[in-house]
Amino acid sequence: MVWSAFGLNGQVGLAFLDGRQNSPKYIETLENHFMPLAENIGGRNWEYQHDNALIHTSNATKNYINSKSVTVLEWPPMSPNLNPIENVWGIMSRKIYKNGGQFYSLNALKTAIEIAWYNLEPEILQTSIMSMEKRVYDVILKNGKTLNY
Repeated sequence: MVWSAFGLNGQVGLAFLDGRQNSPKYIETLENHFMPLAENIGGRNWEYQHDNALIHTSNATKNYINSKSVTVLEWPPMSPNLNPIENVWGIMSRKIYKNGGQFYSLNALKTAIEIAWYNLEPEILQTSIMSMEKRVYDVILKNGKTLNY
C-alpha cells in the first residue's frame, strides 16, 4: 500500500506501508509522514481529508487527530469523486503503466511510483484541489452518482 498527501503548497513524501493497516499503524503514518510537513503543504488554515475507512474513523485516530488540533473535512460515504488524491493516483497510474508497462520486482514498481510522484507538476495538485467546489456541485446534480473526473 502507498500513502501520501498533498496541499496547495506541495506534497509530502510517499510512505510504502507493509501489511494490513489498522488504527495504530495509520496514526504512526500520520505522525511520521504527515504531521511534520502538514503546515508547510497546507498553509495556516487547512483541513485534512481522508475517507471513512474504519482506521480513519476509529476513536484512537479521532483522539490523535484532535490532539494535534487538525480539522478533518466531513466526508460522505462512497464518494471517491470528492477526493483529489484519487485523481492524482489515476494520473500517476497512467504514467507508470503507459505503453503496457509491467514490473517484475517490487523495487522496480516502487521506483516507478516514486518517479511519478516526485515528478508531478504542481499545477496538477493545485487543479485537483481547486476543482473541489465544482466536483461537489456536480455530485449534487448527479444525485451522488459517479463522475467522470
